[in-house]
Amino acid sequence: MKRVTIKATCSSANLGSGFDTFGLALEAFRDTLTAELTDRGIAVKFTGLGAEGIPANPERNTAGLVAKALIADRGVGVKLHVEKGIPLKMGLGSSGASAAACAVALNELLNLRLSKNEIIKYAAMGEVAAAGAGHADNVAASVLGGFSIVQTWDDRIVAVRLDPPSNLEVALALPCIESPENKTAKARAVLPIMVDFKSAMSNTQNAASVVAGFHFGDIEMIGRGMTNLIVEPARKQFIPGFDAVKKAALKAGAAGATISGAGPAVIAIVDLTKNSASDVASAMKEAFKHEGISCEALCTKPSLSGAVKI
Repeated sequence: MKRVTIKATCSSANLGSGFDTFGLALEAFRDTLTAELTDRGIAVKFTGLGAEGIPANPERNTAGLVAKALIADRGVGVKLHVEKGIPLKMGLGSSGASAAACAVALNELLNLRLSKNEIIKYAAMGEVAAAGAGHADNVAASVLGGFSIVQTWDDRIVAVRLDPPSNLEVALALPCIESPENKTAKARAVLPIMVDFKSAMSNTQNAASVVAGFHFGDIEMIGRGMTNLIVEPARKQFIPGFDAVKKAALKAGAAGATISGAGPAVIAIVDLTKNSASDVASAMKEAFKHEGISCEALCTKPSLSGAVKI
């Protein structure tokens, strides 16, 4: 086999308290990557949503960096075509999905027999191109699907997947805000170097609540755990009206709401047996509108499939 096509889901990282640890795969958007083995070199072509803004140089995009790591010293080259379906610079794991799809594709083409954790580790290498550092929260969600938890252990990445509750629905608000170049790197740069003990303890409790909520299928428990006292206060400066949008989401029935990844998208989770995700999405859109910001609002479900061959 010399050619394979992989679809990878978008994702929302952090879920508030789980910075660089939690990821939730979402059905809303997907990237499609086709990889074809060649004699030498790496060629990358992007088409689709926002493709004109992605460097084709393999050293400067996530899929290219993953390919470079995986084909090193193997005496082959690869041609990659990425059809972008995930909005760029929105906090929905666009760069991570391309990296995840590339790692899965080359594992298949080269018959590498990598474990899921090894695939995630290679995919995380690609995030250096987008964020200035390798982080595995988005790529783990795009590889595994569902809700994922990642841990770095002795230079290894260990990832665990939990199935989201079947009654969990997601409302997304995608504001039309001009994002700077290297947005994710800038969003990481504003994070505090030191935090007070009380905030650290609170985040630990809240992160535990998120994990327990997914384990027990308790959406209210997940929502309570999405509160973040460290990262969210630092990053909300990039999202005009964020506090009002979050308040509107909770008032409309969301169990929890926070910044999606590095933003500016806002994610809210809803128990569809109790409240309407559509009402929550509309409330967030209206709150952004009140701040003078146009916004796309939509509802989606967690994706259970992750990155798959088509």
